[in-house]
Amino acid sequence: MLEQLNQVYDSSLKDSFFNLEPSGQESRHKLDHNQLNQFIQTLLTTIDLTELSELYFEQLSTTLQLSELKIQFEDNQVCFGKPPQKPYIKSLNCARLGINIATMQYTFSQPVSIRAWQILQQMHMNFSYPFKNALEHHKMKQFAMKDFLTSLGNRANYNETIARLANQADRRHEPFGLLVMDMDNFKQVNDTHGHHEGDKVLVTCAKTILSSLRESDFAFRFGGDEFCCLLSDADESVNALIAERIRKAISEEPFLATHEISSSIGTATYRENDSQIGIFSRADEALYKAKHAGKNCVVAAKICHK
Repeated sequence: MLEQLNQVYDSSLKDSFFNLEPSGQESRHKLDHNQLNQFIQTLLTTIDLTELSELYFEQLSTTLQLSELKIQFEDNQVCFGKPPQKPYIKSLNCARLGINIATMQYTFSQPVSIRAWQILQQMHMNFSYPFKNALEHHKMKQFAMKDFLTSLGNRANYNETIARLANQADRRHEPFGLLVMDMDNFKQVNDTHGHHEGDKVLVTCAKTILSSLRESDFAFRFGGDEFCCLLSDADESVNALIAERIRKAISEEPFLATHEISSSIGTATYRENDSQIGIFSRADEALYKAKHAGKNCVVAAKICHK
């Protein structure tokens, strides 16, 4: 019996306590054939990784009273629910061809019985198959959403991100910021040193921009030497602070300084009942003013009072 338990118990689990006494409530938790089939059918309704994971969490929270689910894959993580004051954590891996591609961390508010642990393993196994497909779809989508040269988001990624932020802003009444920037004197690099050197400048600009942002912010390359950033939960003061941080970092970067590269930045803030076209137009107009104000500066758009 102990040998069998050791085989099913994952060595990465942080909690080794089992409730050996089954209760009537736990008996009702057991999935019959119809419930299991319905669970699998539900998971097949989407290939979007976030939606799939949320459906999985909803099923687990109903069946096993799961408090929180964290899924770690590569450098990303999705999380649902909230951790209890006294967490009981179980971790299971998802592997492909013997290589771990994701780790699921399950957090409960009470010790997990053997019966519940077996059900969790069963559900985890059935979730792993559609999750692997969703992860591959996610990777391909991310690849298609990246600028080939700088690895920043591209225009399609920008459109998707600003639509999501606008939706959140309208629902939660939280503003977000947009920075539109142009690299000053970039054309002379291509004209004098060639496109290879110009590419090195663009890659350095992208890295410098990224290093100046918060973890919750997003950076994109629109093409040429035009970049933009979306700043979550940001108002005019936050926009100004981050824009100035970027401007200063670019002007002080040694390699960029050798080519006299600086940045002109226009900023705008999305407000309730604003539009995606409206905020971009205001930021772009502010950028135009920054270029004509002598370059290497930050100009804020007029506040939208719609």
